[in-house]
Amino acid sequence: MPLEIEKKYLVLPQQIDQHIQLDQYPHKLMVQGYLASSDIAVIRIRVFQDRGRLTIKQRRAGIKRIEVERDLSLEEANELLSLCGTKKVEKQRYFVPHGKYTIELDIFLRENAGLIIAEVEFQDEEEANAFDPPEWFSTEVSGDLRYYNHYLSECPYISWKAT
Repeated sequence: MPLEIEKKYLVLPQQIDQHIQLDQYPHKLMVQGYLASSDIAVIRIRVFQDRGRLTIKQRRAGIKRIEVERDLSLEEANELLSLCGTKKVEKQRYFVPHGKYTIELDIFLRENAGLIIAEVEFQDEEEANAFDPPEWFSTEVSGDLRYYNHYLSECPYISWKAT
């Protein structure tokens, strides 16, 4: 079964301003919606640029979980996204090289504005545990379900960030 092994970190806006220039990196706008969820898995639709993707992810905290993805046509993805109602997340994703890794830097929009998360994917858990994050990363939130996109689609950042 395909696995995603990934670490997530909060990033403070002032850290970006001090350490990297976002306009030099490729980026794309993404809209993600959630069709279904249970205690076991979530089913996500993602629309970006001229294509879509269907993803089934194991719903659990931590750095390792099952993930199955399939490409969709833009028409299929938009039709499925319309079924998600308000369970959506919108973000601008930047692809920032860092050694042999690509940092996926998500700057959230709309109800999650103000939230910035960096994600890094790994081949295995040993590599993930040996990863030395750049100085502009803040707190690791890999195990905190509040920072998972599915949670953010149901309970936006602006509703709980002040607590």
